[in-house]
Amino acid sequence: MHDIKALRRVLEYNAEGAVETTTSEQWPEELERRRWQRLSYRAEGTGTLVKREGDVPVTLQPDFPIIAQDLSRGGTSFLANYDLQLGDVVELQMPNADGSSRRLRIRVTRNRRVGLGAYEIGGEFTDAEEPDDFA
Repeated sequence: MHDIKALRRVLEYNAEGAVETTTSEQWPEELERRRWQRLSYRAEGTGTLVKREGDVPVTLQPDFPIIAQDLSRGGTSFLANYDLQLGDVVELQMPNADGSSRRLRIRVTRNRRVGLGAYEIGGEFTDAEEPDDFA
């Protein structure tokens, strides 16, 4: 069940209130620890695991589907069909506003199951460049 359709269903269920994913509006200002403002960014892309700590075998397919949920100068969150581990480094390919795409690497800092075979992943960018070209 590693396909984009399953992730789209999670978003539909979220809109209906059947599952809950995190949005920036849910965080009280005093609990918000982010250094940069989080912007809504809903886009379909792909992810590839490029590094995993330890001796855990990697069985993830390359270019697995993701749906980005938000974006900031420091990181992003997205839905994926895989249960990524904290510390994993993932290369994301996501669309720019002009229709081109960009590859960015993140280190997984948060992972939460939000449905059957669906996970909400959060991570910080490991690249020096900032994603200014996204819309």
